[in-house]
Amino acid sequence: MHKVAVLAEQTGGASPKSRRAVIVAGVRTPFTRAFGELLSLDTIALGTLAVKGLVASSKVNPAEIDHIVWGGVILPNGSPNVAREIIIDAKLPATIAGHTESMACASGLKAVISAVQMIESGNATVVIAGGSESTSCAEMPFARNVTQSLALYSQGKIGAMKLFGVAGLPFSWMPKRPSVSERSTGKTMGYHADVMAGLCGVTRTEQDQLTMRSHANAAAAAKGGLFKEEVISVTPLSSPLLTSVKPIGKDTMIREKQDPKKMAELQPVFRKAADGGTVTAATASPLTDGAACCLLMTQEKATALGFKADVALRSWAASGIQPEPNLLLAPALAIPVALARANLRLADIDFFEIHEAFAGQVLATMKVLASKELSAKYLSLPEAVGQIPPEKLNVYGGSVSIGHPFGATGARLTTNAVRILRQHPNAKYVLVSICAAGGLGLVSIFERI
Repeated sequence: MHKVAVLAEQTGGASPKSRRAVIVAGVRTPFTRAFGELLSLDTIALGTLAVKGLVASSKVNPAEIDHIVWGGVILPNGSPNVAREIIIDAKLPATIAGHTESMACASGLKAVISAVQMIESGNATVVIAGGSESTSCAEMPFARNVTQSLALYSQGKIGAMKLFGVAGLPFSWMPKRPSVSERSTGKTMGYHADVMAGLCGVTRTEQDQLTMRSHANAAAAAKGGLFKEEVISVTPLSSPLLTSVKPIGKDTMIREKQDPKKMAELQPVFRKAADGGTVTAATASPLTDGAACCLLMTQEKATALGFKADVALRSWAASGIQPEPNLLLAPALAIPVALARANLRLADIDFFEIHEAFAGQVLATMKVLASKELSAKYLSLPEAVGQIPPEKLNVYGGSVSIGHPFGATGARLTTNAVRILRQHPNAKYVLVSICAAGGLGLVSIFERI
């Protein structure tokens, strides 16, 4: 039996639950380019604003909240449990417990899944789940020999001469420049996405087209007011590095106007075109600051409090793949498992919310699912999983247009799934898929109940 079937067999399909968890609401801050408008707000501040916004907009009584689950990737030193810091800074009841989860870019979605598990296992009734990220406020690490030498010096175990002798001269003390790269390979995510696109036959033109469609969908959604209730207005803190601290009430990276000729002229940024490089700055998600969160509770509680209790998690699956060379292809392995656990086929899914780390990564996943040859090669399946119709993909835009705060994207996609199901009466299922560092994938299927 192939791996996908074995994994699916371990849990079987979705079954009725006595404490069904439902997602009743979701909000987020505007998503802005890193080192831009939200530069002065760290991940705790962004998360606090999102949670306060969710409590205010939903009008949930804070006393009803049992727990906060938070996702984060670049966690602050000294306060890595961002969830608890949010509870304190938001002045929520101190009795609310909170913990932080980190699964790279899938952290926000994993937080939502954990909230569902807490509720359906009887360990909570009302939970807020989400995530935040401030690339702008990332703490730059010193070289290990510097931190170790300074620690020994502060403890009186070495003297000043030894300190400089081991740690090196001041120039070697400069913090390391952070990069979105894979620890096991030493290569950037963009490089891996570029290689993966080539191996799966994804063209430069296809990537440009998906990117343009993402921006067009996001611009139409914003213009149509679909983000109005979701995106809360935030005001940055005063900073000498900011020229303005005016309130920000909308995403700032969505392009309403696009020039396909200019996009086609962009040079690949991770591999040279002569070496097969196709990923450009336009077809990669930008470094982003922002936060997003969802309110979950039992169906019974939601009904009693007057909330809509119509969207729930039907199934989910996590997967892993060897980072070299297909680092970001892991979701392709998880999708058929999540479908099998839900007793569904790909054709049963009404809409797809696939995280656009890179346009080429999304297209590679789609090609693997649609090709019998690639499904056999990567998924060990005898037949293709199926085709994802472009018109059902990221209908309100995706990460290359809206942005990608690492820990927040999963909660944004969950909120999107809920909105889609509520705005499309004939829709029953939305599949959410996220690729993550380390060769990981996380997939969830949400359903109207």
